[in-house]
Amino acid sequence: MEDLEFLSKVDVLQGLGVSEIVKLRGCCQAGQGQQDERLCVEGREAQEFFLLKEGMVELRYELPRGESSSDQALSAVEPGGSWGWSAMVPPHHYTLSGYCASPVCRFVRLRRDDLWDLFDQNHHIGYIFMRNLAGIIGQRFHAVQDELARRQGFDQVHKW
Repeated sequence: MEDLEFLSKVDVLQGLGVSEIVKLRGCCQAGQGQQDERLCVEGREAQEFFLLKEGMVELRYELPRGESSSDQALSAVEPGGSWGWSAMVPPHHYTLSGYCASPVCRFVRLRRDDLWDLFDQNHHIGYIFMRNLAGIIGQRFHAVQDELARRQGFDQVHKW
């Protein structure tokens, strides 16, 4: 079981009370990854939402031959952050792949079905979670827009 102190600091759980975090803790499963390990795969069915406890995760787009590097990273998640929002929003397919970008990544997995069951039982937890998630998705879209604009400007300067 995950500790309450960590869960109370996670972006998507901000605003939940201790008793609500205790209920959510039952949905948590510990996970770990190594440098460059793919933790979720772009295009695959998204059944899990992730909370990063230690390390860094890069959210990358995949190239056709399956090669990947930090050059394809559109966003990075740091401890206390989350990724895998596609698990919570139809059509439930990951829009980017998540790669461990540090020697070790420790994270928490939350299965979509377990979360939906909890939200059905406690609407306030679901409301707070989804409200925070909407804000996170908005921030990610702005970050992706900024990164794409930066790259386009770089390409124009270098005439690519």
